[in-house]
Amino acid sequence: MTAAPDSIPARLARLGERPQSTVIVRCSGPVSAEGVTAAQLLDGCRRIADALRAAGVRAGDQAVVRTRDAYQLVAGVYALTSLGAVPVPAEPRAGVRRCLDEIAPGVFVGERLTHVARRALGWGRGHVRTALVTGRAFPGPAHLPGRHLPERHLPERHLPERHLPSAVPGGTGPAPWVPEPRSEDLATIAFTPGSSGRPEGMEDAHATLAGQLTALDAVLGIRADDVLFSCFLPFAALGPLLGVPTVVPQVDHLAPARTPSGHLVGPLLRHRATVLLGSSAVLGLIAGHCARHGLTLPSVRRVLSFGAPLRPRLAEALAKALPAGAEIVSVHGATGCLPVAAIDAERSGALRIQPPPGHSGTCLGRPLPGVDARVLDADATGLGEIAVAGPVVSPGRHVRPEGTGAARAEADGTPWYRTGDLGRLDEEGRLWYLGRKAHLVTGGEFTLTTEDIEATADTAAGVRRTALVGVGPAGRQRAVLCVEPERAARTDAVVSALRTVLRDHPHARRIGTVLFHPRFPADIRHDSRIDRARLAARAAQGVPQ
Repeated sequence: MTAAPDSIPARLARLGERPQSTVIVRCSGPVSAEGVTAAQLLDGCRRIADALRAAGVRAGDQAVVRTRDAYQLVAGVYALTSLGAVPVPAEPRAGVRRCLDEIAPGVFVGERLTHVARRALGWGRGHVRTALVTGRAFPGPAHLPGRHLPERHLPERHLPERHLPSAVPGGTGPAPWVPEPRSEDLATIAFTPGSSGRPEGMEDAHATLAGQLTALDAVLGIRADDVLFSCFLPFAALGPLLGVPTVVPQVDHLAPARTPSGHLVGPLLRHRATVLLGSSAVLGLIAGHCARHGLTLPSVRRVLSFGAPLRPRLAEALAKALPAGAEIVSVHGATGCLPVAAIDAERSGALRIQPPPGHSGTCLGRPLPGVDARVLDADATGLGEIAVAGPVVSPGRHVRPEGTGAARAEADGTPWYRTGDLGRLDEEGRLWYLGRKAHLVTGGEFTLTTEDIEATADTAAGVRRTALVGVGPAGRQRAVLCVEPERAARTDAVVSALRTVLRDHPHARRIGTVLFHPRFPADIRHDSRIDRARLAARAAQGVPQ
């Protein structure tokens, strides 16, 4: 069977056409780094695939993959794919046990300490039959902390664990054989961040993954001499498939915004990256480091921000560190449809595009080629739920048919995916974002979208970001504006600045209380999407009854 041009087998075959080219650079701290060639990566994939097969992993097996090492992640995911297994990236998050119980994985691949956590916290208990360790070999039961406990008190009955080959090989062995899958075959399961509720597993078929890679080709605009700097570890698995050398810095994956900024800027400069990809939280670290140390990023020609809408202030800060003509692009999407739309910030000003008269929100740009978007259940102003159709859309939620049905809509004979985002389409075909449907604030006489207020409030001097939340039962909520100030900003000065920018806002008078928080709770994946449920709970404690 001939591989489709955008399929994983076809892309891996193209990877092997330049065996000595560097495809991954994994960094440790601000200086240390190791390059991995295409030949080494493919050789490592084959070796890992052989070890997986010997351990009993078969086509169709769902395999959790949890490792912080870029090479081990990429080689492990490709090896599982070559066997027809289904890799399930597992991120550090609250509720990971519930997520794994839902998908019931039979295989668990992870670092030594991850297996300690798996045992102690019961991840995959009753489902995992094959445990595979990356990195150094896992200690036997006699070496486990708590070995003095009787067997009945151990957190989990001991599973035989095998050690996968983790060292980068010499690259002299053959590449793995990767059969061409059917387009409808399940390729991976990815969990949503859970910032709007319970995390959900989204199924990606091979056709979906091929569509997403094609769309990412368009967004990244990769050239022959480009070097991608990816501040999001899971994206490292896509970089080689996109045909671009990918530098992976040492990001704190438990709290990306707390990564030492030198761990980002040092490798970025050293490897002369041309395309920079990261969440707004991480890009803020890079912009701040450059400003404090008087540095510029002369090799960077394109920056892509994702995870949350890119604010003009951050775009302006990034622009000061970039060479003339560099592009700053805000990319919008979701776990179930990525990417959807993109907008070029045109250095420092275009993100200030004004909405049509009488409207509000943040412009997301036009849908990408091959992606269709429309607004469902729109009101008289055109505000409704953004729905997406096209090859980037996941077929459905894993083992939640009721959730899949609720997120689907039929229109004009086309199945549309409801994103849960509120927005409008303007006359030029651009999408405008108003926030999440689940985050509407509803009072007795008003309904407020979060982005309507926050896009304006975030421009106030001394404000890092704001979050509008509702306190009380739906329909009788009190609108509370939570403020995360910049460091050293005076509270009275910030309040005055907020009054100034919101003075002419038509809905600002609905804000009943302003509360300050030193740091908002946010999703672990990007550290950019605000955990509004937790913030609302905190706000409820500070709002007078």
